[in-house]
Amino acid sequence: MNPLEPRRIGLDSLLNAHAFMRVERPPSLWEVDVDDEPFIRMLGEMIVVGLLHHDVLAELTLNASNVTVGDDGPDGVDSGDYVAISIEGPGEWEQDASWTPASTEPFWSPDLDAAARAASASFAYRRRLGDDEGSITVFIPRCAT
Repeated sequence: MNPLEPRRIGLDSLLNAHAFMRVERPPSLWEVDVDDEPFIRMLGEMIVVGLLHHDVLAELTLNASNVTVGDDGPDGVDSGDYVAISIEGPGEWEQDASWTPASTEPFWSPDLDAAARAASASFAYRRRLGDDEGSITVFIPRCAT
């Protein structure tokens, strides 16, 4: 394989490579069909958001979860299976907000918005968890295998 050709992201390896953060994941994580460069760029932008709220990287949590959205899911999100990637941590986070590719306002920043679109994100949201904690989450469609 040519090292310059796009490769599908390997979530297990990516999570292992981020052991400098708290990492949470299910025992069997679904795969996503996304090239590594856009996904890694998106994750990097998400980590930046966490660091802007709390500058101790080891105190941020990287969470990967298998999520199934039914017919009663969020507006603008198709029913189906997704892998949700979250960065959670301390700090004074902004009010809750959500995003879909149809959104006209950028999600958090133009850089994160562009990265989420390039990584095939279907939905994203920011949550304030009490007065001193919050998170940012992006849904990527599960690989159809």
